[in-house]
Amino acid sequence: MTILDEIAEKRQALRSSERGAISREGGLVIVPDSTAFRRILAIGDIHGNWQRFLSLWHHVPYDPQEDLLVFLGDYIDRGAYSAEVLQMVMELAEKSPHVITLTGNHEAMMLHYFQDHSIREPMDMSHGWLRSGGQATFESLARVYQSDPGIYHRLLEFVLSLDHLAAVGEEYIFTHAGFLPQKSYADQVDDMLWIRTEFYEEYTGRETVVIGHTPVQYFDETRHHPLLFRNHIIDCDTGSYLPGGRISCLNVKKMTCWQSEPDDLCQDDRNG
Repeated sequence: MTILDEIAEKRQALRSSERGAISREGGLVIVPDSTAFRRILAIGDIHGNWQRFLSLWHHVPYDPQEDLLVFLGDYIDRGAYSAEVLQMVMELAEKSPHVITLTGNHEAMMLHYFQDHSIREPMDMSHGWLRSGGQATFESLARVYQSDPGIYHRLLEFVLSLDHLAAVGEEYIFTHAGFLPQKSYADQVDDMLWIRTEFYEEYTGRETVVIGHTPVQYFDETRHHPLLFRNHIIDCDTGSYLPGGRISCLNVKKMTCWQSEPDDLCQDDRNG
């Protein structure tokens, strides 16, 4: 059974039993009815840039009762405040069942590192995670561990709990990097964190797929706002760690957004 068939089957089962309930199972989140929410908000890659994240969050009129909030992963690495970002996202998720927190490839690399290493040990610079921006995250987590080991362990547990894909109604799919429509969910859990060109060029589904992972500057170095592909893909990674980059929150129903540094290239949604 393909991933899209699995989603449709689970969605139908939810609708038959308890309309509006959100299902979370094995990293796959199903929200059966998109109309249950006034807004569906997607936040792209943050990469440890806490100040830019706070700048963005200050402008987002998020209502936890009426809005569905989806984080697309890559909260960590490169920026100096990964622990602070993780804690803020974790606390938002703890306060509302209408917050979906997806994992990114950088969270996966971090977990792989800590399978064989400890925060109490010197950094192992031979590991790929530390060469991919993880050094800043290690230092950020080490500060937390030294001040409060309990919070440090809560953050690791939170990262372990992150989901991989969320399907919202029949219209929207959210995941970090993309997916392969002809494969099952279980057969591509890792692919959903890393895939790029194959997904961009071959996806032909009717659902709008909202992703992060690849900065929009990869396609156009002058661009700073989310990118809509012709085949119903929206890239919300607006280069949070790049010079002049931004963190974006997209209102997917209206295709408007807020950004950490407003500019005239992206419509500023002040009225929701």
